[in-house]
Amino acid sequence: MLIPFVCSAQMVPFVIPAQQDPNSLIAIQNEPIDTTGEWITVAGDRFVLSGERVKIWGVNLSFGGNLPSSADAPTVAERLAAAGINSVRCHHLDTSKYPSGIWHPTTGQTIYPEALDRLDYFVNELAQRGIYVNLNLHVGRAHSQYIGLPDPGTSYDKIVGLFVPQLIQAQKDYARDMLDRVNPYRGMRVADDPAVGFVEITNEDSFFMWNGEESLRNLPSYYADILQGQYNDWLADEYGDTNSLRAVWDANVEPLGPNVVTGFVEHFNNPGANAWVLEEHEGCDATFELGTYDGNTAAKFTIHVTDSTGWHLQVKHPQLELVEGQYYTLSFDAAAEGPRTVWCSVMQDHSPWANLGFNRTVELTTEWQTFTFGFTASADDNDGRVNISFGGGDTTTWYLNDVQLRTGGQVGLAEGESLEAGTVQLFVDAEVKKRAIDRMRFLAETEKAYFDGMYSYIKDNLGYDGLVTGTIVFGPLGLYAQSDMDFIDGHAYWQHPVFPNVPWDPDDWYIQQKPMTDYIDQATVFALAAERLGKGSTYSGKPFTVSEYNHPAPLDSQVSCVPMLASFAAAQDWDGLWLYTYTHSENSWYNNYFPAYFDIMHNAAKWGFITAGANIFRYGGLGPVGDTYSYVGLANPNDPLGELADLHLKHGSGMFGVLAEKAGIARQDLLNSRIVHTLYETGVIDESNEPNTTVVSWQVDIDGKGIYTAVGPSAGVYVGHKGKFAAATGNTVEVNEPNYAALTITSLYSGDAVSPPESKHRFLITACGRCENTGMVFSPDRTTVGTNWGTAPVRIEPVAATIRFGYKGLTCYALSPDGTIKTTVPVHVENGQTVVEISPVYETMWYLLRVSGDVNGDEQTDFRDFCKLAQHWLQDEESVDIAPVPFGDGVVALEDAAIWADNWLLGVGP
Repeated sequence: MLIPFVCSAQMVPFVIPAQQDPNSLIAIQNEPIDTTGEWITVAGDRFVLSGERVKIWGVNLSFGGNLPSSADAPTVAERLAAAGINSVRCHHLDTSKYPSGIWHPTTGQTIYPEALDRLDYFVNELAQRGIYVNLNLHVGRAHSQYIGLPDPGTSYDKIVGLFVPQLIQAQKDYARDMLDRVNPYRGMRVADDPAVGFVEITNEDSFFMWNGEESLRNLPSYYADILQGQYNDWLADEYGDTNSLRAVWDANVEPLGPNVVTGFVEHFNNPGANAWVLEEHEGCDATFELGTYDGNTAAKFTIHVTDSTGWHLQVKHPQLELVEGQYYTLSFDAAAEGPRTVWCSVMQDHSPWANLGFNRTVELTTEWQTFTFGFTASADDNDGRVNISFGGGDTTTWYLNDVQLRTGGQVGLAEGESLEAGTVQLFVDAEVKKRAIDRMRFLAETEKAYFDGMYSYIKDNLGYDGLVTGTIVFGPLGLYAQSDMDFIDGHAYWQHPVFPNVPWDPDDWYIQQKPMTDYIDQATVFALAAERLGKGSTYSGKPFTVSEYNHPAPLDSQVSCVPMLASFAAAQDWDGLWLYTYTHSENSWYNNYFPAYFDIMHNAAKWGFITAGANIFRYGGLGPVGDTYSYVGLANPNDPLGELADLHLKHGSGMFGVLAEKAGIARQDLLNSRIVHTLYETGVIDESNEPNTTVVSWQVDIDGKGIYTAVGPSAGVYVGHKGKFAAATGNTVEVNEPNYAALTITSLYSGDAVSPPESKHRFLITACGRCENTGMVFSPDRTTVGTNWGTAPVRIEPVAATIRFGYKGLTCYALSPDGTIKTTVPVHVENGQTVVEISPVYETMWYLLRVSGDVNGDEQTDFRDFCKLAQHWLQDEESVDIAPVPFGDGVVALEDAAIWADNWLLGVGP
C-alpha cells in the first residue's frame, strides 16, 4: 500500500527553467566547435585539445531525448552549455522506433530520415555551444530479430553479438550508416566532424559481464554450436589433438575427499549439533523439517510468508573451513512441488558475508535432480557456509537432500569429448582449473578480437578520426579486451532500482534508502577507480571515463550524487564523466518535474549541482590527491591471459578486489593517493613537482552516519548528516537543517578565454537536502513510489547552514532558479572571519558570493564601485576626471571595460 508521506521539513519549489535566462549570473560559456577545428585526441593518459588538457563533463541523452524538434534543439543545447556541460552521450538511440529512437516508426527495419534530420540539426546546435557528441553504436538494437536469426535469449543481442559473424556485420552496417554520411547542417561527413568526438562500440556487453557465465551456459543451440565450434578450433590451435589436450587437462585431477556437511537425518536426530540453520528476515516465515517426497526422506521447506527478496529466506550450513585455491565439489539432490528457483552459494558466515567462490541459480522441477558444481575457494575462511536462498515471492514447497561439500572431484577432458569431432564442451561441471583457465583465455581472445576488429573498421574503413572505446570494464579479462581502445570506461549506480519480478516493471520496484556516505565498503567510486588502466614507466596508459552514473530517485540522499562523483573523480584525476541521464523523452523539456529514477533534467538535487560539478571537475576546482602516482601490474607478460584468468576466477567482474590484492590497500587508501592497474608494470611516479593541495576525507561514526568532504584549490564539497559537518570541517561549515544535505562552494572562474575577469571573484554556494515532485506518494518505508511520481513543480529541502570564510570583503546574494539575484543575504564578521548564514527563508539552493575590498591584504577597488564608474563613463560622463582603476593583476582602463561592466551591473551574461 502506498500512502502520502508527510515530512516535517519544509519543501519549497525550485524549478530550474528549461529556457536559459540570459541574465543568469552563474552561466558558463563554451567555445563553439568549428567544422575545421582540431579533434580531441589522446596524449598519454589524458584527453587533449590543441595541446591543452581537456576534461569531459557530460550527460546522457536516452531514447527520444536525442531527437528534440528543431524548435526545441537550440533551447536544450543552450541550457546544457550554460550549466557547464561539454559533451552528451547519445544512448539508446538505436533501441526504438521513431520518435523514441532512430528506426522507421512502422517497420523498424530502416533508419528513419526524419529521425536523422533531427539528430543532425541537434548535433549542430550542440556544436555551436561547444558540446561534443559521444555516439553509441550498439545499445538496444536486437539485430537478430531483423536479419532472421533465432532469439538468443539475451537482451539486445548481448554476448552473441561478440562472436556471431552475421551480427558483427549488422553492427558494422549500422556504424557505416551513421558515420559515413553527410550532416547537412554541419556541411560535412559525420566521421569527419570534430564535434562527434567519441564513439562507443557496444554498451555493457562482455562475456565477463554480471550474468555472462549464466547466459553462456544457457545459449540456444544455434548460438551455442557456433561458439563451441570456435572454441574447438582455438583448442586445436593450442594443443593440436585430443591426446595432447587430455594430457594437460587430466594432469591435476584430484579425487574426491570426505564430505564435511552434516546430513539432514543426523541433524534432526541430534538437535544439539545445530548443523543446519534456517534464517528468516523482514517478517518472512518458513518451516524447516524432515519430510518425504516421491519416496525419499529429505529436508522439507514450507513457505508461509515471503517477499520479493531471495535472501529473506535461506537455509545454511555454517562452520565450514575453506582454503584459498583449493578445488571443491558441491552436490545435492533437490525437487519441488512445482517449478521454482533457489539460489545456492558458498560464502562467509560473518561480516562482510562475502562470496567464497561459488554462486549459482538453480531451477527445480517436480522430479528429483542431482546438481553437481565445482569451484575454487577465493579466500581462506574458517567460518564459511553452504547457503541456499529460497525467498523471492515463491511459496512453492521444496525438498533438499544429500548435500555434500568435498575437496577435489574435478573433471579434465570428459568422456566422449574429442577435438577431432569438435565435441569439447565450453562448460562441464566440476572442471579442473586448467580447463576453466583455457575457456576464459579463449573468451578473452575472442572478445578482444571483436573489439579490435570493430575499432579497426570504424577508424580505417570508415575513416573516423575521433576517439573510440569498446564497452565498460568487466573484471581483469574485460580490462584486457579493452586495452587497445582509445580510452577505458566504467559505469556505476548507487542503489539502482530493483525489479523483483518483471524487469523494468514501473509499478513493482524498490530502492534501499541508504546514503552512500554511510557505507564506505559498498561505495561505487572505489570500484570505479580500480577499473582504470594507468600509465607506467614504458606504457602511456589510457584516459579513464565514467559514462553512466547516478544515485537514483527517490533516494532521500540522491543529492550526494553529483558532488561526490565530481570531487572523487577530480581527486583521482579521471578524464570524463557522463551522468545518466538528462532525459528519456523527446517532449519532456518543459515538464518541471522528474518522471522516474534517472532523469536529472528537472531534478534539482542533481541538475542544481551541475554548474558546481563543472567547476569542481572540468575546471580544476579540485586537483589530484597525493604527490605520487602508483601503478600495479596485473600479470606476467610471458603469460598474461593465464594470470588474468586466474584473477578473474577469484574476483569475478569486480576490480577493486584485484587492486586490493595486488597493491595491498583498503578503500580508504584511495582518499589520499592514486593507485592504478597496468597490465604488466609496477612502480611509482614522483609528482611532487606538481603540488597537489586537494584533501579528501570520509568518516563513518559509531552511530553509522557518515560525512564526506573534499577541499581543493578553489572548491569545497561537504556531504552527509547534519550533525557531522562542524567536526569534519573545524566549524568552517555547520549544517543545522535538514537531516541530510550536500553543500558545495565553487569558484565561478572557468579559465576560459570567454570568461570575464570578474568571474575570478565570484563563488557559488550550492546546498540542498531532499528533492521530490509535488504529490509524490511513497510507501511507508520510502523505498518506492510505484508509478506515483507526482507532478510539477519539483521541490527541494532548503538548507540552513553557517559558513565561515577566512577573509573579508564578501557580499552574498540568494539566487532564483534562473540564476538571477533574488535578494541580498546579510553577512557579518566574527573573530576575524566573514560569516554567511544560508537559510530556508530564502527558498533557494544557490547563493552567489562576491569577493571585493581588501582581498589577501592587497588594496583593490571594490568591483561593484569600479563597474559604477565604468557605467558613468558610458552615460556620457567622460568629463569626470577618473584615472585608470587598479584591479586584479594590473590596471584596467575604464574605456576598455565599460561595455562588459555595464552588462555585469544589468545582470547580462556571467
